[in-house]
Amino acid sequence: MEQNSAWFMEQKQSKPVAIWLFLCCIMVILMVGIGGFTRLSKAGLSITEWKPITGTLPPLSGQDWLQEKLKYEATPEYKALNYGMSMEEFRAIYLIEYVHRLVARLTGLVFVLPFIYFTLRRKISKKVVIKLFMALLFGALQAFAGWYMVKSGLVTEPHVSHYRLALHLLLALIIFALLSYQFFDYQIRPKQTKLKISSDTIHYTGMILALIVIQIIFGAFVAGLNAGLIYNTFPLMGGQIVPEDLFFLQPIWLNIFENRATVQFIHRALALLILTLVVILTVKNASIKPVYIMLLSVVIQIILGVITLLLHIPIAIAIAHQVFSFILFGSSLYFLCYLRKQTTSPICTFFPS
Repeated sequence: MEQNSAWFMEQKQSKPVAIWLFLCCIMVILMVGIGGFTRLSKAGLSITEWKPITGTLPPLSGQDWLQEKLKYEATPEYKALNYGMSMEEFRAIYLIEYVHRLVARLTGLVFVLPFIYFTLRRKISKKVVIKLFMALLFGALQAFAGWYMVKSGLVTEPHVSHYRLALHLLLALIIFALLSYQFFDYQIRPKQTKLKISSDTIHYTGMILALIVIQIIFGAFVAGLNAGLIYNTFPLMGGQIVPEDLFFLQPIWLNIFENRATVQFIHRALALLILTLVVILTVKNASIKPVYIMLLSVVIQIILGVITLLLHIPIAIAIAHQVFSFILFGSSLYFLCYLRKQTTSPICTFFPS
């Protein structure tokens, strides 16, 4: 009873912090969606400079717009893909990338200003301050990684490096993980009667979570290599379970990272593996309700992925697929946090209290 009362008191005190963390998580997911739209709209290379402070305002005069367009005309993308683009067409893609960068700045402010306030008012513990400061550092690194990615498409190739794209998405995932796990930690109420959950269940769930992270990385590879534009059939690839062109690059290991067919094959295989593992997890833990959220998230994500593939990457569905990967990760992280709160077994996680 005392533990129960203590939890309610702690939750009441931490409610503003929890609301703020939830808002930050939503902002990160929004950024993932806007980033996906920017990439699919071929707008990501339209702003050729990175000005964190002075770049807050868009071009305000005709002369400013002309200067920005001249800078873009010097890029490989313009010369190879958009030669002769009109000013109206340029403004359209420029404003998409501008909104992407503006929302990134707003996301930073939404995190930093309340973080300073809650820290100074001692609304969050020292341990939580350290965790959230890590999120702040990753946020700063994410800003540099975004420009590092864009820069790769401004030199010789008219597209960004899929490795740098994956890094950019992975950093967003790390930030989301740090914020959402702390939010879950505030929100999940410990049961007075602890559940008997084996350490194997914890490790099994952690393994699934790790596979989801790897799957998201390969999703970035698929996007960066335009691997979703080949083998637009399911479940077979060109009428075969295993296509013939999986290992034509040399050295052979390079196919895992740069062969479009191999990358798509791995992405498919990981999806089915994760689904199988989550079904087994659900069957073995049928009495624990949060596991069904995890299962439903996997099913929805696979359906979105298949539709994206079959319809040759329609923008709306492709963005939903990218955004839902974070929701799937979040539902899995929630289940792990729930187990950690309810079990009597000692649990080792990546996010200790």
